[in-house]
Amino acid sequence: MDERTLGLLDTLGRALLWGAVAVVGLAVISAVAIAGSETTIPGLDEIQRENRGVVSVIALGSGITGAGLLAGLGAIVRLLVEGRRDAQEQGK
Repeated sequence: MDERTLGLLDTLGRALLWGAVAVVGLAVISAVAIAGSETTIPGLDEIQRENRGVVSVIALGSGITGAGLLAGLGAIVRLLVEGRRDAQEQGK
């Protein structure tokens, strides 16, 4: 594999890691927005008030799960790129 392809894959790994940071940030923002939301529709306010905390925790948990997947994939890609670079350096 040439150095340009390895560089692009390394950039992909970094982008996945930074994407994980963005997903965690968005998950926190969405959980706070859900927890602080209110409605003026009669009858729906009681249902929303009761389930708001649960939905907020679900939003935060799904964001953390998605961020974990992105970070894991990014780390795997970066480790594979470094392994390939080391193998190419030892082969020379």
